[in-house]
Amino acid sequence: MRRILLTSAAVLAVAVGAAGANAAACYGPAETTAVQVRMLQSELMVAALACRDSNPELGMIAQYNSFMHRVGDRLVRHSKVLQAYFSKHYGAASRKELESFVTALANDASKRSMSSASYCQNAAELFSHVSALEQRDLERFSAARAAEIGMPVSSCASEVTARPAAKKTSAQ
Repeated sequence: MRRILLTSAAVLAVAVGAAGANAAACYGPAETTAVQVRMLQSELMVAALACRDSNPELGMIAQYNSFMHRVGDRLVRHSKVLQAYFSKHYGAASRKELESFVTALANDASKRSMSSASYCQNAAELFSHVSALEQRDLERFSAARAAEIGMPVSSCASEVTARPAAKKTSAQ
């Protein structure tokens, strides 16, 4: 039996065998939060790079570096949650799968960066909001941002709308 899972984060459909050894469970609360924080981090990274040359006066590289320095410990904690999730669900392929997932998040953010003439101005507003955040508000802001851009991540308690791509196994 096959289930089709949509990944809003990567905008991909993937088939997962229900009985397959690599079939991933839904996200728990910690994983949901970790994905949302990683989505925000990817969005900020893409914005800094996309606007670096066209709008250097916005100083987004410096703002991104400041963000990374200010909340780095929280980012590391969430990264470890994602690593554990992928390790549990993908075993030896976990590093490759996690890298693919993070790349998909960045690619999605990059597509959004190309969709608006006022992208860099909007990104500057996002950086302004992020720079005003207290560390304790990072997770709440990340969840709200994911919902705002139409990329919600739900936990096991409800329908999962964003999840990492799963590899097809020969049993599928």
